Amino acid sequence: MYQLYGDGIHDDYPAIQEMLDSRVCEVVLPAPAKCYVISKTLKIHGNQTLKLPRFAVIRLADKANCAMIENEDFENYNENICIDGGIWDMNHNNQWPNPYHFPDENGLYWFGKVGFPHRDVKTYTSFIRGAYTGHCMRFCRIRRFVLKNITIRNPVVYGVQMGYIEDFSVQDIIFDYTEGSPKLWNLDGVHVEGYCKNGSITNLKGACHDDLVALTADDSLYGPIENILVDGIFAEGSHSAVRLLSHGLPIKNVTIRNVFGSYYVYCIGLTKYHGGEEERGVMENIVLENITACACEGTVDVKGGRYPVLWVQKGVDVEGLSITNVHREEKTYPTPLFKVDEGATVKNLRLRDIYQKNKLDTPVPFIQIDGEVEYTAKENLQEL
Repeated sequence: MYQLYGDGIHDDYPAIQEMLDSRVCEVVLPAPAKCYVISKTLKIHGNQTLKLPRFAVIRLADKANCAMIENEDFENYNENICIDGGIWDMNHNNQWPNPYHFPDENGLYWFGKVGFPHRDVKTYTSFIRGAYTGHCMRFCRIRRFVLKNITIRNPVVYGVQMGYIEDFSVQDIIFDYTEGSPKLWNLDGVHVEGYCKNGSITNLKGACHDDLVALTADDSLYGPIENILVDGIFAEGSHSAVRLLSHGLPIKNVTIRNVFGSYYVYCIGLTKYHGGEEERGVMENIVLENITACACEGTVDVKGGRYPVLWVQKGVDVEGLSITNVHREEKTYPTPLFKVDEGATVKNLRLRDIYQKNKLDTPVPFIQIDGEVEYTAKENLQEL
């Protein structure tokens, strides 16, 4: 029987993991005297809840160099997992740096050791156990998953990475991202990979220094993404709010609504990002509604004003795109409010109740269509 300390000094991993391994349906941690410290990745089992007080800190130990929590089986589906509460502090300055962009000799060795540089990513069937990716939380193959009432503080790379997750809810999340490892790059909030479906991502607060929500069908785990609701993003000075990414596999039936704040790269992007010229992004039935957003200054590491507020990138084909109730008051950069790039196509485009007020001394493009578009509705578009 291991001792639970909560003093910010001794390792609490053995005691917490012992409680999880008991397979009790609910593990409830009391308020710590200072904070919990864990030296290894916690593994949560199916039919289990891990609950912490909302603002109790759980911190990754110095030189742990691992994720903070994962589900215990990436290969076979777990069911009914819930993580509720806590400030999850990755203690990023005392871990290996971002292995994708800034690997030191340890991170580079570990990244290469598990075979990332030599793998065909299109054949991945799960996240790789033991890989140092710099993500705070990783979840793969779960049916009925809930993540709620948490703060993620300064991860090395993404806050949450999810793949093959069905019937899920991510809600009431705060992102406390103030520093990079070593730069403010590659810091997604909730990063959703292939084969995720039937999920809601709601009530997110705080700026991220990559996509606050990313729905990526062709990234680390290749597979379709469908039936997703993103509802409630509140961020000032964030890289972006939501990215949809496809260069061959479909993303469909996605509603993004109630997005507020300022974004230095774009607010919502329907993107291809990478892939060959012959590959096309495939998206269907995308709804954007109730958005109040504008551009803003970037960070010391990334300049602002690079892309439109709402953007369909070259190489993307969209079948059904509805944009409704959008408001922009621009004071910083003259980027377009909505742009369809040359080489992109949108069929069944509906634009309604879109308003832009220019407070700059230079023209600000309103709606810029350089690609191929078929309108089915175009109502109440106002530019002042």
